[in-house]
Amino acid sequence: MKLAHRLLLYSCTIIGVLILVVVVILDQRLHSRIADESRAELAREARLVAVQWSPGVDSDQLADAAGTALGHRVTLIDKSGTVIGDSEFDGDSLQKLANHAQRPEVFAANQTGVGSARRMSPSRGDEELYVAVRAPRGTARVSVATGALEEIFKRARRDVLTAGLIALILAILLSIIFARNVSRPVTELRDVARAMADHDFKRPMVKAPGEVGELSATLHELGSQIEGLENMRRDFVANVSHELRTPLTILGGFAETLVDDDPPPAIRKEFAGMILSNARRMQRIVDELLDLSRIESGGWIPKPGMINLRAAAADVVSGNAPAAAKKNIELESIIPDNALEVYADGAAIRQILSNLVENAIRHTTAGTITIFTSREPGGIAIGVRDTGEGIGADHLPRIFERFYRADPGRSREQGGTGLGLAIVRHMAESHGGRVRAESVVGEGTTIVAVFPLAPNASEPQIDLPGL
Repeated sequence: MKLAHRLLLYSCTIIGVLILVVVVILDQRLHSRIADESRAELAREARLVAVQWSPGVDSDQLADAAGTALGHRVTLIDKSGTVIGDSEFDGDSLQKLANHAQRPEVFAANQTGVGSARRMSPSRGDEELYVAVRAPRGTARVSVATGALEEIFKRARRDVLTAGLIALILAILLSIIFARNVSRPVTELRDVARAMADHDFKRPMVKAPGEVGELSATLHELGSQIEGLENMRRDFVANVSHELRTPLTILGGFAETLVDDDPPPAIRKEFAGMILSNARRMQRIVDELLDLSRIESGGWIPKPGMINLRAAAADVVSGNAPAAAKKNIELESIIPDNALEVYADGAAIRQILSNLVENAIRHTTAGTITIFTSREPGGIAIGVRDTGEGIGADHLPRIFERFYRADPGRSREQGGTGLGLAIVRHMAESHGGRVRAESVVGEGTTIVAVFPLAPNASEPQIDLPGL
């Protein structure tokens, strides 16, 4: 069953039950209200007759006249309970009426001033509603057949049922409109979701009020993200394939030569060296991909502590000194006392510095590479500055993406995987930090990772002169 049909069915069911409950309640209240108003009306008529029942007035003639005027049975009873006037009985029939002193309504009227009762009339043979009031000469009573009251009640009930039926019809029409208005955007959202499942992310956003509109906006944003992700997946697969194709081709070519031919020992050693170099390169790509995957999936969680940055920088300088010396590059570190320590994972700090220094060595032909730290508002900055070839302004915003290279050919020749800076960014962000880069083509590049201060650490106080 479609959503619109379900909404219509549920709405009609709820409305029908509510109308039924209202009709039942009104039916009961109406029955009681009509009875109460009938008693009050009969009491007013009885009082009017009692006022007119004065000495010298013929009681039976008064009862007849009042009964004709009011349209109800009027009975006049003296203080002894004898009926001396009745609008529906005259002569002998009047004389044969039983004593009414103990009739409930008459007895109550004599005691409290007003009495009422509903019972079968012995004289008329039908059920009547009697209301009696005390008068100076006895008791004046007015009665009406309950059949007349029931007829009034039936007419009122028909009116209530008619109104309920009209209300139900109107409610059904409104429910149809409501169901369509609610189901239409939901159906459109279903179509959008199906299109997303089929990798179609170009559907326009569904406009709807309230929560449905918020759901539409969220789904639209999700579609966009699945698409800042499908593109990344395609790029990633393409980049990995491209990065691995070259070393695999080299490995295959040299291996075929060694198998099919019998080169001299010197050439065989050279080929073996190339095979080893490319195998290590592929191993490094795989290792760094695993590192990235572990960081991005939450499999790697930093274990921060206070890390001495001079010691970490010294380890990185020592480890990269041979590679720097081959290119006549000087490695140095500048670690001031106010940025001596950082609250971070020690292994992450060393890997970040190693990645930045190795990247700087690859892109610097001669000059100086500097590891530096500084105190910034809210954090400690750790950076590497080189005097290399620099990065163009159009490439700079993307250097932290996986496999992105400003100069792909040169980077691959020097052993770069295109993953080092991506790892730096993810490790910094895992600590709640951030990265940034500055560069001038031909002058060098500076890359910085900023880490938050340790918990409960305070900013340094600055003494202002004259205060």
